[in-house]
Parts: sequence; C-alpha cells; structure tokens
Amino acid sequence: MKTILFILVTFFFFPQIFAQKIHHGTVDILYTPGHPANTFIPSKIIGGDLDGHLQGDINRMLKPENIEAMKTAGLKPVSYRLRTELAGEVWHWNPNGSWSEVNKKQGYWISDSISKEPIEISNGFRLPRRGNTLDQANNDGYSRIDDNNDSTFWKSNPYLDHHFTKESNEIHPQWVIVDLGKKYFVNALKIKWGNPYAETFSVDFAHDVDPDYFDPYQPGIWSSISSNSFERNKVLKVTNANIRARYIRITMTKGSNTSDINSNDIRDRLGFAIKELEVGFMNSKGNFQDYISHSPDHKQSIIYVSSTDPWHTANDRDPNVEQAGIDKFFRSGITANEPALMPAALLYDTPENVMSMIKFLKEKKYPVNEFEMGEEPEGQLVSPVDYAALYFQLGKKIKGFDSSYHLGGPGFAAISFTADDSSTFTESKWTQLFLNYLKKRNVLYLFNFFTFEWYPFDDLCAKTASQLAVAPRMLSIALENFKTILPENTPRYLTEYGYSAYEGKHENEIEGALMYADILGEFLECGGDKNFLYGYEPAYLQQSYPCAGYGNNILFGLASEGSIKYKTAAYYGTKMITENWATPADSVLEIYPYKTNVFNRKKDPLISVYPLRKPDGKWSVMLINKDPARMWSVDIRIENTNSNQLTNYSFHHLIQYSKQQYHWMDKGFESYPSLNLPPFSKIINGSKNISLPAYSITIIN
Repeated sequence: MKTILFILVTFFFFPQIFAQKIHHGTVDILYTPGHPANTFIPSKIIGGDLDGHLQGDINRMLKPENIEAMKTAGLKPVSYRLRTELAGEVWHWNPNGSWSEVNKKQGYWISDSISKEPIEISNGFRLPRRGNTLDQANNDGYSRIDDNNDSTFWKSNPYLDHHFTKESNEIHPQWVIVDLGKKYFVNALKIKWGNPYAETFSVDFAHDVDPDYFDPYQPGIWSSISSNSFERNKVLKVTNANIRARYIRITMTKGSNTSDINSNDIRDRLGFAIKELEVGFMNSKGNFQDYISHSPDHKQSIIYVSSTDPWHTANDRDPNVEQAGIDKFFRSGITANEPALMPAALLYDTPENVMSMIKFLKEKKYPVNEFEMGEEPEGQLVSPVDYAALYFQLGKKIKGFDSSYHLGGPGFAAISFTADDSSTFTESKWTQLFLNYLKKRNVLYLFNFFTFEWYPFDDLCAKTASQLAVAPRMLSIALENFKTILPENTPRYLTEYGYSAYEGKHENEIEGALMYADILGEFLECGGDKNFLYGYEPAYLQQSYPCAGYGNNILFGLASEGSIKYKTAAYYGTKMITENWATPADSVLEIYPYKTNVFNRKKDPLISVYPLRKPDGKWSVMLINKDPARMWSVDIRIENTNSNQLTNYSFHHLIQYSKQQYHWMDKGFESYPSLNLPPFSKIINGSKNISLPAYSITIIN
C-alpha cells in the first residue's frame, strides 16, 4: 500500500519523471582480489571541519541541540580550522597569557598553558605591522606600507632571520611587491624605511600578468632594474630605460639590526621595516610622480609581502575572527571521541605560543595526535623555503616535546588540476622545494602527512552539468601531480572540501550533494587517507556574485537566533554515505575501480561509481547520476580481473536521493528547501536494471 501511495504522489507532483525516456548502460566493478585501490576505516577518516566565524556566531552555531543534530550526519573525526592564519592574525587561543613588553601590554604573545576557567571563545589579534593589503578571511585589513601614515610600518617576520634559522639570510630574502593596477612607465621610487632597514636591496619589475591569480614565483615574469646606489628616504632614479611595468618588487637580504625602541628583545631588531613606499616616474627636470594610491583601506594600491612580524598589542583584538575555545570544542561532543586534527599556527604566530597550546592539550588529555602546520601558505604567497624554515623551527620543538605527535601540511588552498609542465609554478613544485629544504637538513621525519583543500569550481554562475561531469577527473589529475613528489607512503589528507570556495545556490541544490559525494568517493578511490567536509556547523546563506544566488557549503541552515532552520541536500547525501555506504563504520573496507559505458560528449563518465567490499565479502556500491535530464538504468557486474570472469551480484537494498525528495527554492537570502524529504529506500533483488533518476545518489547493498 505504501509503495502504491508513493507512486501516486510522485506521479501527481513529478509527472516529468514518468515521461523520462530511460537509457541503459552497464557498470563493471574491477575486482582484483587482495589488491583494492584503497582500504580505510570510515569512522577514522570520514570527518568534518569546524571553522572560525564572526563575533557571536560560535555560541549560536554550537548550541547543544545543534551539536546533537550535527552528529546525526555520521561524521567522526573533526579538523579544527584556524581562521587567524587566513586573516594574517595572531591566535590568542587562551585569552590569558603574557606579553614580551609586560607593562605596555604589547609585543610577542604567549597564551598560558593552563586555565582555571574553561576556554569557551578565543580570538585573532590584528597585526599593526601588517604588510598585505588583502587576506583570505574577512579581508577588512590593509597594508601599512601604503596607508599614508609615516607612524605605521610593515615589518617582516623575525623568525626568518639568521638568528633563528641559523643560515644565511640570502636563503630567505624578504620582499615587498606593489600592484600599480595597470602598466606605467616606471623609473624611480622612494622608500621610507623604518627600523630595521635594508642595507642592501634589489628592484625588479613584471609586466601585466593575470591579476586574478598573481603568482610572484611564476617562472620568467621578473626582470631586474639596475641601479648603482640606494640612499635612504630619497627619491631614487633606478633606471634610465623606458620600462613599462605593473608590478614592482623590492627584495631585501641584509638588514641593519636596528630598532626604534630601546628593547632587549632581539626580535625587534631582526628583519626589515618599511613605513611608506612610492613608485613612479621622474622626468628630466627631476619632478617625480607617484603611481601608488595611499589609503588606510582597500582604496590603497595592493601590496603583497613575503612575511609579517607577529608583534601586536592588547588593543588589536579582532572580535570578528572568533574561534571555538579549545575546552568548548572538546567538551561539546563534536569530536565523537575521535582524535581531532588540530592546527599549529605557523605563518603569523610564534613557536612559543604554539608550544604552550600543545602543553595545554596534553595536560587536559584531549585526544590529539596530529597537527597541521599553518594553513594556505601558497594562497598567501609564502615562499616554500620560508614556510619550511618556520616548519623546521616549530616541528623540532613539537617532536622534542612528544615524538609521537604527527606533523603535516602545508594545507594548500588548492592544487592544480592540469598536468604539470615547466611553464608554471605549481603546488607540486612548491612542495618539492619545501621537502628539499627538510631533506638537506636531515629532518624529513618532521613531515608525516600531506594536506590540501579542494574546492574545484570558482564559477558558480556556470551550469552545473559540465562541472559535475569533469570533477572526478580534475581531482585525479591533481593528486597524480604529487605521485613522484611526496615521500613514498605519505598519507594524504583532504582537510577541507566543498563545491566552491565562494558562495552560491548550486551548493544547496541537489547538485551540491552530488558534488560532495563525488569528491569523497574519488579521493578515497585515488588512495586518500583522511577527509573533512567543510560546512559541518550550521551557518547562514551568503552570496559571492549576484548571478550565483545565495548559498553556502553547509549541512544545516541557521536561523538568526541560532536554531537550525532546515537540512540541506548535502546533509542527506552525507548521511547516506556514513549510514548506508561506508559501513560497518569501524571495519576495514576496500574500494575498487570501475568502468562504464555511460559518457557525455566529452567522454566524461555521467555516472560515478564507488564500490566497497566489506570484510564479509559483501558489496556496497554508491552510484551518482550526473545527467541533469535523463534517467539511466544500469546493469552492475563484477569483473574478476585475475580470471576475466564477469559475475552478477545479488543486491537486496536500495536507498536513493534525487529531486523527487529535494527542491531548493531560490528566494535570495531567504532561500530554503521547498521540498525536503529523506532518501527513498526499497527492497531489490539482483543487479540488473538499477534505475538512477537524473541528478541522483543511489546506494545499493
């Protein structure tokens, strides 16, 4: 009776389903006994992310009832994402601590390794010596190099100086790059140095390159500007040539080791400092025109720097870079008693502050055995050699404290999905330079796992069908680029993944659920070792571009008072994975490759298939139909690649999720699911004529 009622309701509301022409195809599971593509324990490796947010959001998102709802998705391990690293800020992980300049409440901060009260909320602190105009968090800061204020200055990270690295500063040149916005004739500049200043520096220029993805390490983009003398705080004519340039780079290697303040802290005297920079043209009469826009906001010309000093003051707290307190995180139950992947702030913090956090975690006996060292260094244009030096310094301290801890990184914001060639500086080449640094110092033991993030599509205004079809191949190529780069058997962690790093409605339509399931399945089939879905906590809808609509990488929509408004398609897709596909959760499962005859015109498979073999020899198969309009009926066979025999397997249960259960209503910020039913399940018998609706996830076992 229930089946008849379901058919009648479906026919009434979705008559187009019955009008679909059914297309037929085959799927062969390529079973090589004892040689799966990968093995994994679901409860150990299928996890979610918890990120930092705006002021007040943590307590709204992590209400006890919301955490209980989150846990129903079945994600186990959790990666604690560190928003301060993206904001270019210092993390006061414990609000209580000490300053290097105690009386002035400023300098270099170390959080206390103990806390009498539970740490519920922590914050980032802005860096008053900031050099970058842009950041990857709230992006509401600015560079002190062109802020039109001679009392402020940028200063590079002292931990990259010889005093800490124990190697020549020639290995870690610090640089400033200005983007003039367009090409100008440039022949002169003026640097208002702070302390410490550069005793020697060089100037290079680059013509107009892609401003959407500026990469200072791109081969062949820089040309030298010659000059015979450099005087402090004067306009310098650096060339007589007619140079048209958009980007100017100033590279510094030898510092003055001086300071504006009377300090016994050597960090105040290490690195380089610039108060203000002017770049332009000097005519034959000696008149100079500056092309840089100077302003304490994003109206300034865009500046990029190699590093930034973590010096700051008690007044620099940023309430809108808010992190869950460590005690709140572990005591809430969100980690499901599995070891969490914790961050080690590397790019804008001090080793002493990180070590204090690690001592705190150990004292509290919180389940942690892995630390991700920094986050998105390449997205912030950090040199792989500079990153390696900071990694080396901190890694030795951590391993010296507890050699059982595992360390990894670099937490790439993205990795290239085209095959490597010599014309680009890719993440794999970045990684090679990083690893070479560790190898030369015989400390490769500090590198225990490789981490990256995966948001394959920036364009959320494009149609989804072609994106869904090509997504698995993109990830496969991206991972292949690292095959000969990483040390053998290095675990690979996908520490964040979603549809896009931007926000749009595709993420909350049925396509979002398909994309997330496909990324997870492909990563596991390619040998991935641990993965974390971004958007585990409830959150609000946002919009990156008007054409993209409102959306987000989320499992739950959040109401203003903090209650969960709805579950998204991604929630149901994730729940199907953890409850119906990757089970038993605590057993070792094997995943095998497949082949199919269902393709689009570009020869991309329209159906992704992820077959799991359980310890008892039974199969669980996830099938994702990425055809937006056509229902497919497939026959599933198991091909023993040793004997070349094809066998049919008898499946008995089907669970399915498609537009028959879910529809997203596009209403701007108030968008919501107008149809939001759980997945449909039924009893089946066999492996032939498995019906896959258009845009659907199906699991059979």
